[in-house]
Amino acid sequence: MFDRPDLSSEADMTPEAIVADSFFSREEKLARLRDMKHELSRKAADGTASIDAVENRMAAINMAVSEVKHEQADDDTGQALGRMPNA
Repeated sequence: MFDRPDLSSEADMTPEAIVADSFFSREEKLARLRDMKHELSRKAADGTASIDAVENRMAAINMAVSEVKHEQADDDTGQALGRMPNA
């Protein structure tokens, strides 16, 4: 059976929790982090979040996006097919 996260708490996940989650694919993680950015921008625009809170949260989201993107670079299964270097 799949190790599916609790959907009731999924919206409350932190950027770090999204990165660490083994259930979501790379694309799902990036989409969730992108949604977090949009929600944060909305809160900043309507004044429901302080500038300091927005800046701190945005920095955490940006770091999480970077980590997710580097996960693929560290994964050997994503090697491109093509000409061998010694061919």
